[in-house]
Amino acid sequence: MGAPAKAADRPPVDELMRHFENVVFGAEIDGIQAVKHVQKWMSPIRVSITSMKGEMINKGGGKRELKLSFVRPDQRYVDMIRRHLTTLVKLTGTVSEKSDKENEKPANFFIKFVPRLAMGQPFIADDVDPDILKRLSRPGVCYFLTRSISTGAMFRSLIVVNNELPADQMDACLLEEMTQAMGMPNDSDLVKPSIFNQESTRRELSESDMLLLQTLYDKRLPAGTPKADAIRIGREIMQERLGG
Repeated sequence: MGAPAKAADRPPVDELMRHFENVVFGAEIDGIQAVKHVQKWMSPIRVSITSMKGEMINKGGGKRELKLSFVRPDQRYVDMIRRHLTTLVKLTGTVSEKSDKENEKPANFFIKFVPRLAMGQPFIADDVDPDILKRLSRPGVCYFLTRSISTGAMFRSLIVVNNELPADQMDACLLEEMTQAMGMPNDSDLVKPSIFNQESTRRELSESDMLLLQTLYDKRLPAGTPKADAIRIGREIMQERLGG
C-alpha cells in the first residue's frame, strides 16, 4: 500500500514538498490561523460516531422549526469510517482503540452525521466561534476541526458530515476529512491526483497522499517541529522514501 509511484509517474520532490507545505501549514478557512509547527496525533485515536435525523415542524404563523433526534448511525457509513481509519493508522503508525470512560479513555475523534440545516448550529461545537461554524458549513458537504496542545500533539478532532449526501460522495468526504484531521488541514491543487485537490472525489488515497502522510508521521519529524525545520527534514525523508 505504501510503495512509491514509478519515477516517470510521480511529481518531482520540489513539487511534492510545496504540496506538503501547503497541506500541513496552510489554512483553507478564513478565521482559522495557519499553524507554524507540526501538528499530529501522538496519543491513541478513539472514534465516536453519532447520527441525527431532522424533521421540519410547523410552529404556526408560517413558522417552521427543525426538530433533531439521535438515530443509529447507518452501517454503510460506519464501514466507510472503519476502512479509512484502518488505512490511516497503517500509514501513520498511530494507534486506534475503543473509548472507555471508566478507565479514563474518552473518545477524541468525533464524527457527526447531521442534516445540512444543522451543520452550522452552535450545538455542534459549543467551544467554537459560531461565525466560523457557519462558514465551515456553508458548502453543505462536510468539514473538520482539530485541537492540539502547545507541543503540537493533537488531542481532539471533529468531523461534521451532511447525512443527506449520496453514498459515493459521503465516502470521498469522509476520506478527505479524516485524512486532514490527522494534521493536514489545507487543500492544495499542486499535485494530482490527490484528495487535497478542492474538486477531488477520490475514495482512496493516491500515491502522493500516502507519501505525504508517511513523511508527516515519520519519527524524525516530531510534533511541534517549527515550519522551517519541518520543510528541511521533510525533504530528506521524502527523498529517502522516493529512493534518491
